[in-house]
Amino acid sequence: MLRIKLILILLLVLLSGKFSYADDPNLKNRLRTHVKILASDSLQGRGLGTDGAEMARNYIVEQFQDVGIQPFGEDYLQKFSFRQNLAWIPAVNIVGVVKGSDPVLKDEYILIGAHYDHLGYDIQNDEKRVFPGADDNASGVAAIIELGRYFSQNPDLLGRSLLIVAFDAEESGLLGSKHFVENSPVPVENIRLMFSFDMVGMYDANNGLHLKGIASLENGDVWAESHAEEYNIRLRQTGSDIARRTDTEPFGRAGIPAAHVFTGQKSPYHKPEDQYHLLDYEGMVFIHNFMKGFLSNLSTEPQLLQSSSLIASVLQESSLVGRRPSVGFLLNTGSGFHRYPDEFFKAKPLLSVSTGLYFNLPLSNIFGLQLETLYDLNRSQISGGNFHRQSFTVPLNIQFGTPDVQGQDIHFFLFSGPYYRYSFSGESTGVKMDFDDVFRNDEWGYSLGVGLNIFGFFMGYTSRRAVTNLLLDDENKILDSNGYFSIGYRF
Repeated sequence: MLRIKLILILLLVLLSGKFSYADDPNLKNRLRTHVKILASDSLQGRGLGTDGAEMARNYIVEQFQDVGIQPFGEDYLQKFSFRQNLAWIPAVNIVGVVKGSDPVLKDEYILIGAHYDHLGYDIQNDEKRVFPGADDNASGVAAIIELGRYFSQNPDLLGRSLLIVAFDAEESGLLGSKHFVENSPVPVENIRLMFSFDMVGMYDANNGLHLKGIASLENGDVWAESHAEEYNIRLRQTGSDIARRTDTEPFGRAGIPAAHVFTGQKSPYHKPEDQYHLLDYEGMVFIHNFMKGFLSNLSTEPQLLQSSSLIASVLQESSLVGRRPSVGFLLNTGSGFHRYPDEFFKAKPLLSVSTGLYFNLPLSNIFGLQLETLYDLNRSQISGGNFHRQSFTVPLNIQFGTPDVQGQDIHFFLFSGPYYRYSFSGESTGVKMDFDDVFRNDEWGYSLGVGLNIFGFFMGYTSRRAVTNLLLDDENKILDSNGYFSIGYRF
């Protein structure tokens, strides 16, 4: 009798929790094999443009075929390219599908994705250093392959259809997922939920699993917590804020609930030491079992809706169309001279310079607001000698220009606005300027100009005209003028 009880207890342990392999005893070895191959040195870190990236792509396509994931269209490949400086870089997303069984819900989709690119390699001290990216993100690719296998073998467990996507160019700025959202093979509004499996190989080391953003789905956090109790899994982040540094971001911006499936950064993140043998494959099995049950339950829910916080976030983002705020450096060189409105002459110009920082805030796709903080050396040739001032100048300009174009970083614009200048020292004909009795410290004026942003660099021309008198004595008017050619760089 005691022996029977011990056997029953052992069976219960094996059939529950993290160490349940009864339904698929080979899962752990398959996950390890996927990661070992994708993170091998022969794949050169899966960097863009390398033979290793193509080898990784071929391996993933082969696995999709073998496990029964169907191509969406004629083949699995969603090709695109993006501009990096002056070069166009080819990239490829890999897209498959497992059709749902519900006659109504099968036209809606849950997407599981993982990026397969990594940092490639570099040369240091004449030696090649490969960044294998085992946890980041061979682990995520292995996870979606095996979930695809499970649901291909058990399609009756899916109500909605399951899109399975291996994204390219994530490390270059989430470009693969951005391209997918903008060129989805299914109506974007039919994608009800997205999961990004990005670094899922360190469950024990990080003491749990993150599902950041799951609450962007109405009741998503409640369902996740309930399901986690059933599977005895430790969930950490389950809030509504969608992760910005993984492929969930473009989906969230499109109003699609999106969750980051993530165990944490205790692996050697973005280092050559991120090797396959360091990963927690028992933890990956645990996550697999949890996610296959969670996905099955979600796929049969009558409705998957956006949370109110996601709707509010999308509305807020839509009010700020165009580029993100940016900061950069400016250098202006040109000439300065004085205007004498009550006289028939003007002073001769001399070299003037200013330099400083700018902050640019987009107001729409064609309008922007730019604030600059500059150190100014403005000069002019006057009767009896030269004049120069050292000042701090703060222009505030409204920009009107060409709209953003996908794949481009080129913008032509016109701008105008007021400026304020505070002068703190200077000389006039060799005599130190007297700001108490003769000259004003404060100056107001306006700027007019034209500019071109190209790949983060700025070129332009600015004309700056004062409207306040240089002198405290308003009987004699002297107005400052400057014309600058500008170069700059966006950080």
